[in-house]
Amino acid sequence: MKTCLKSCFCKVTIMLVAVLAISCEKEESSTQFYWEQTKCSDPWGTGENNTNTETVLAVTKYLEDEGISVLNVEFDNNSELDSLCESCGCGTGKRILLIVPEQDYSDIESLNFVRK
Repeated sequence: MKTCLKSCFCKVTIMLVAVLAISCEKEESSTQFYWEQTKCSDPWGTGENNTNTETVLAVTKYLEDEGISVLNVEFDNNSELDSLCESCGCGTGKRILLIVPEQDYSDIESLNFVRK
């Protein structure tokens, strides 16, 4: 009985270590980039009057059309663009945060996304 428990414990421990190693590997193979969202001049055609969901869909389609794979899209409120002005190029106060695979780093930077 004790041998069976030790064996089960060892198997569970090995599986847990394997899962953690795989998840860490994925983290290292991608990095985050951001875009300062504008009121209405972003190249994918969304802005302050669109929902985050609409923006995620538009950004993802835009980047996929450019040959860039998108692994994750999020938002934060840390934009440095002036959000008090009303011009199309003014900020919304949001940044669009993206995770892309390593092979797409130079392509996304060429589209003026900033590495975080």
